[in-house]
Amino acid sequence: MWSTTEITARTRLFEGFGENPFAPPEADRPEPVRVDGKRKPTLKNGVRRLAEQRPGVYGMLDRDGRLVYVGKSKRLRSRLLSYFTARRGEKGSRIVGSAGAIVWEPLPSEFAALLRELQLIREFRPRWNVTDRPRNAPPAFLCLGRRPAPTLFATRRPPADAAVFGPFGSLGYLTKAAEVLNDLFGLRDCPQHTRFVFKEDRALFDEPPRPGCLRFEVGGCVGPCCGGCSRRQYALRVGKARKFLEGESDEPLEQLAADMEAAAADRAFEAAARHRDRLASVTRLAARLGRLREDRDRYRFLYPVVGIDGTTVTYAVDAGQVTAATTGPPPTALPRDARPGTLAHPTVHLVGRWFRARPAELGRVLTPADGRRRRRPRVPTAAAG
Repeated sequence: MWSTTEITARTRLFEGFGENPFAPPEADRPEPVRVDGKRKPTLKNGVRRLAEQRPGVYGMLDRDGRLVYVGKSKRLRSRLLSYFTARRGEKGSRIVGSAGAIVWEPLPSEFAALLRELQLIREFRPRWNVTDRPRNAPPAFLCLGRRPAPTLFATRRPPADAAVFGPFGSLGYLTKAAEVLNDLFGLRDCPQHTRFVFKEDRALFDEPPRPGCLRFEVGGCVGPCCGGCSRRQYALRVGKARKFLEGESDEPLEQLAADMEAAAADRAFEAAARHRDRLASVTRLAARLGRLREDRDRYRFLYPVVGIDGTTVTYAVDAGQVTAATTGPPPTALPRDARPGTLAHPTVHLVGRWFRARPAELGRVLTPADGRRRRRPRVPTAAAG
């Protein structure tokens, strides 16, 4: 289900790409180029006449003037002309066949084009960018919070008072992983309006409240709603969950593997399959959390990128995210006024993919302290996400 904001982004008439939050503020804004035409030959001739062989982003507009696809390329002219040679029925042929205009924005480098493409897809949610999901959807986060009995939950809008882990692309597998982890750690998953009664809240001879669901009776929750545990006992379980999410414990993985092996040894194959699926869900989460930690720990530097016009743009990369860019002399410190996460569109996944695919680029990065080249860090080897 699309939110009101997402529907508006997908249906509004195109009035331009807008400001680029990843461009140096002192740099000249590139002039976008637009070709209109109701027929493919008209669009093709316009591209041949005006498009340059340089990096940039491009958009396809339908005949009602809505932006329906965004892409990037190291060579805009070749990429745009390839749409007109796509075979009938292919995605490229269908996109350009329904287009009423093509617009593109030249950029100084492929890295700049990647950043701009990410921002535009997140902002406009073009309907033809279905293969770009999860980039086409808001990021998802795994949260540990909701007092007085914190629980694990997945959301695209994390609350300010929760411990937040992410960003991730898919909300679906996060929800499944949160369900498994809540069960393993005995944390509740009931609605926030539930009345919680810890052991110390009960009067000595009062009848204990009835549990709000079956999880307490089957051992999947320690029962903060029915006096099944004290606040301290519940907090210890929350602490264990946080240790796992922060990479300090593998207890859930070990427990699930042991449960699966025990069920298989007892020839309880259906139970073993359930444990296998649960293990796969938590293993996937652990791998992606590990990659995020590595990227945030390793990618803290200044990254100079020479554009096709010879101008060097220096990107400040802090905790794996692009936080600022300048065409002037490299700064002597990572900018403090652009902390990770303050940009509207997180880049930690893009930065990680860029340097893992191009490890030689790490030999060019600079330390912010004195502008000297830093030692090339070890390339992260976490499993692909």
